[in-house]
Amino acid sequence: MVTVLLRGGLGNQMFQYAAGLAFAKREGTRLMLDTTFLNDRFPRPRFTYRTYELHTFLIDPQFTRLSKMSSAVPVPGVWLGFDLAFAVAGDVTGIRPMLRESRFDLAESSSGKNVILWGFWQSEKYFMDAREEVRAAFRFRSPLTGDALRMADQIKRTNSVSLSVRRSDYTKSFHVKQFGDTNLDYYRRAIDHIAQKVASPHFFIFSDDIAWCREHIKPPFPTVYVSDALRGSKWGFAMQLSSFCKHQIIANSTFWWWAAWLNDNPQKIVIAPKRWFNREAAGKDIVPSEWMSV
Repeated sequence: MVTVLLRGGLGNQMFQYAAGLAFAKREGTRLMLDTTFLNDRFPRPRFTYRTYELHTFLIDPQFTRLSKMSSAVPVPGVWLGFDLAFAVAGDVTGIRPMLRESRFDLAESSSGKNVILWGFWQSEKYFMDAREEVRAAFRFRSPLTGDALRMADQIKRTNSVSLSVRRSDYTKSFHVKQFGDTNLDYYRRAIDHIAQKVASPHFFIFSDDIAWCREHIKPPFPTVYVSDALRGSKWGFAMQLSSFCKHQIIANSTFWWWAAWLNDNPQKIVIAPKRWFNREAAGKDIVPSEWMSV
């Protein structure tokens, strides 16, 4: 049994699920999801609490016993304490080794069929041998309707370019220190590159701060600033719409990384920030080799 400890928002949970799915496939065993951390509400300073968000997709998850208990009877700190204690005990005794991404080597990935995956696993290298299974897992549960469906038609009829900007939490001091402030120069250079490579590009701008984008990001081409009303539950419609675009300019966000990865256009151009984090060494494997970093 491969158990994945889920943390973070939708994009991070997708990376963790994909790594677990690939590992379970290699080991010929089943995948279990541990949502105990997501269910816990123990006070943490400057922390953004998350919930389980993979119900956006048509997957049939299996949850650990503690996941179910922590969801049914939420007691801050208690279930998570048990979960971490059991994980450490299993790792120390070798009964259930804990695989950490910082120590993980695909060439030596076999550690038995009862393991815990601990980490964020933010690279497709962890699931390259299960790409089709991952793509099949991440089929959207809710079909587009109304204005979102009409926008999807417009996206498919044009040389559409998704441009994503993440603002809200990235403007807080803690996140600015980690990720850097919104880099307008990056977007200018990315738009210039698209203009050289794509005939008559049509930009679709996605953001949690569309008003800011209207003021600061103005491509010299037809541009649609996608309304907040088209986000959908947990931004599911926004990810779908972005993935339908023929090309992507993405923010340094795992959510928008997945929108670009799910784009099945074989000639797609994907542009990502060269420095994903403020720390230069961090995130070095997150951008696939066929994408462009600027």
